Amino acid sequence: METKVNEIAISYSGSIKTKMLPKISSSRDAANLLFEHWDKHNIELFESFKMLLLNNSNKVKGIYTLSTGGITGTLVDIRIVFAVVLKSVTTSII
Repeated sequence: METKVNEIAISYSGSIKTKMLPKISSSRDAANLLFEHWDKHNIELFESFKMLLLNNSNKVKGIYTLSTGGITGTLVDIRIVFAVVLKSVTTSII
């Protein structure tokens, strides 16, 4: 009898050329970039957890919103953090 299991596919797709990606050189760069991509109408209403995904050159591959919570906090599942990092073949995260 043959045992059957599910196959898992991991993928990442991006259309922006690496040379066009913004580079993070300081915490100010990271804060400015995240603030640009935050919904300014909701920033004070509830907590959000976002991840900057970086390559070896500290260029931003993407921003991922992992969770959104209430007024006082949000939950972060470390398994989802690892899944996002592995799927995107990311070397650094902020």
